[in-house]
This record gives sequence, structure tokens and C-alpha cells, in this order.
Amino acid sequence: MREFLIEQFIKNHDMIKVPSVRTQYGNVASITGVIVNLLVCLGELIVGWLIGSIAMISDGIHNVADAGGSAISFLSFRLAAKKPDQEHPYGHGRMEYLFSIGFSIILFVLAIQLMIEAVNRIMHPEIVDVSAVAIIVMLVAMGLKIWLSSFLKYMGNRIDSPILRANALECLSDVWATAGITIGLLAGSFLEYPIDGYLGAIVALMIGRAGYHVFKESTSRLLGNEPTPERVREIADFVQSFDGVLGVHDLMIHDYGPGHEFASIHVEVDANQDIIKSHNMIDHIERKALEELHLKLTIHMDPLLRDEQTMAIYEQIRSVVKAYDDRISIHDLRAIESDDHLNVLFDMVVPYTEKQRKDEISQSIKRILEAMNPYYHVTINAEHSYIGEERIHE
Repeated sequence: MREFLIEQFIKNHDMIKVPSVRTQYGNVASITGVIVNLLVCLGELIVGWLIGSIAMISDGIHNVADAGGSAISFLSFRLAAKKPDQEHPYGHGRMEYLFSIGFSIILFVLAIQLMIEAVNRIMHPEIVDVSAVAIIVMLVAMGLKIWLSSFLKYMGNRIDSPILRANALECLSDVWATAGITIGLLAGSFLEYPIDGYLGAIVALMIGRAGYHVFKESTSRLLGNEPTPERVREIADFVQSFDGVLGVHDLMIHDYGPGHEFASIHVEVDANQDIIKSHNMIDHIERKALEELHLKLTIHMDPLLRDEQTMAIYEQIRSVVKAYDDRISIHDLRAIESDDHLNVLFDMVVPYTEKQRKDEISQSIKRILEAMNPYYHVTINAEHSYIGEERIHE
């Protein structure tokens, strides 16, 4: 069914990095979510009202929220696909994150309202008579939601959409909630114990938990979270695949929403190569990055000397740094002769997980190197990586 929907309604479905194709994926997933959730909602509300179950009615209302969430995701994809304009030159891609936050707030409000109803039922308990029709409806609802959760998760992962992944997570929580309600209603009916209100409270808590996860992921993306290792490696490998590139470092990725990604990177080139030739190569890489990665890439060119003396110093310093902490890396090393000493300058990348401050580490390494060779005058530019633990320049 999933492949049928993709092939029938998404043109060029293999070109997932193209913004227009991504929007088509979002539209198909969102519309499917609205249809399935409304079907489940109607079934549970009608049967829940007939048997007088607050838990079943709560689950039905929950599916109204899910249908609304799918409608919100559809709207977010439409608005995010708007072209950049004078007021928003980086595009409207972050609309998806804003709508995800709005969806999480709706879930919080809904959870509070359902909790109030559940507490009221706990304070004024009633035994619910469960019919075979009610059980059948709940089982069908679970089957549909399991399929929808799998479908939305696949679509969300395929186009890297937080709002679709959030909807998939919400569907999965629905399955557990519906299963719990079904078992609970059966147990309550056989034992003649008013369990309905407690089941409604559990559903409310699960809705609130799903809202928290949606809110957390969306706010993290708005603040600027760490890019995935796969994306980092894809960009680094792409740039290093061009002849004349000796190495890369200082990759920074700026996320303005799916399909609106900007990045900058330092590319090492042979200092002895003609500067015009190196510049033309850099321009070529930037154009290809836009065509193949759909990435607006800005490259800073670093001329690199690879004479015997410089490489020997590099290997010596690298071995010292690795002995100090294997997670630390160095790049941009230069050795400049002076009258009475050798100026050794390099950049050093320290992970955020390191408990020591980066300036303390750089001072320690500076003292070790200058003690090893008093002729050295060491200058270290210590910095943190913008791509997490991924190392791309070693």
C-alpha cells in the first residue's frame, strides 16, 4: 500500500532531495493521516457514546487531534514550500518546525482537558458494559493506527521531517493506549469494577508525553541542533572527491528548514598551485553542491604547504595531541621561521564532551610541545566543532 501511494501520487519519487518532491511526500503522508484518523475517530466516538465509555470517547477525541495534526503538517509543508522573498531570503522552511511546536501545544491542552474528564469519572465512577461491536471497533482502530504509524515513520525518515515523525510517534502511542483501553474495559466489565476513568487518565498522560517529544525535537531544530553524522559525512566526502582538494575542516551547517540548507567549509589546497586554478575549482565545487546535494555551500580556501619539514612537525604535534586526548584533532598547521625560534601555529578542535575548558587544554599542550622542543614558539587556536563528534579532517 505504501509503495502504491508513493508511485501513484509522487512524481520523481526517488529525487527526495528536491524540495518540490519533498513537499509531495509531505502532502501524501498528511492527507493519508487525516483520512485514517477521521475514520478511527468516528468509529470510536460513536461506539464510545453508545456504551458510555469516557476512555473510549477520550481515545476518539485523541484521534481528532491526530487528524488535526496531519492537517497542520499538510499546511506546514505548503507554507514551507513558498519561495524566498525580500523579507525571508533564506526561505520559509522553518514553518514546519513552528507548526510542530503549535501541534505540541494542542496536544498539551488536549491532555489536560482529558485528564480533567478522567478525574471526574474517577470521582463519580460508572461500570461500562462492553459489547462485541466495541471490541471489534477498537481492534480495527489498532490495526489502522499500526499501519499509519509505520507509514508516517517511513515517510518522515525518508524526507527527514520532524512533524511526520512526530505524527508517527503519536500514532504508536495511540496503539498502546487503545490496547490498554480494550483490555481494561474487558477486565472492568468481567470484574464489575469502574476502571474507565483510570484508563482515560492513562490516555491523557500518553498524549502529554507525545506532546513533550514533539516540542523537544522542534525547539531543538529551531535553536540549531547538531547535524546528523550521515549528512556531515555526505558533504565532506562530496567535497573531498574533487581533484585538488587536500583536506577539509571547519564544516558548519545552517538549517533554515528542510530544503533550505546552507553550509560553509574550509578546503585545503596546494599552496604552490596557481591561485586562479584553485579558485576555479572552488567555484566548481560550490555549483555542484547546489546541483547534487541541494546545498548552498560557501567554501573558504586554505593554501597548505606540504614540504618535508612542515609534515614532520605536523606528525610530531599530532602524536602529542592524540596521546593527550584521542578525541582532539588539529589542522591548519603552519611553521614560520624567526631569528631565534620557530613559530608553530595550528587550530585544534576540542569536543564539547571534554570536561576541561578548551583554553586550559591548549595551554597544557602548548607547554608540552615547548618543553619537548625549546626552539618552538607555539600558538594554538582552540575551538569547538559545529558538527558534534564527527571528524572530517583526519
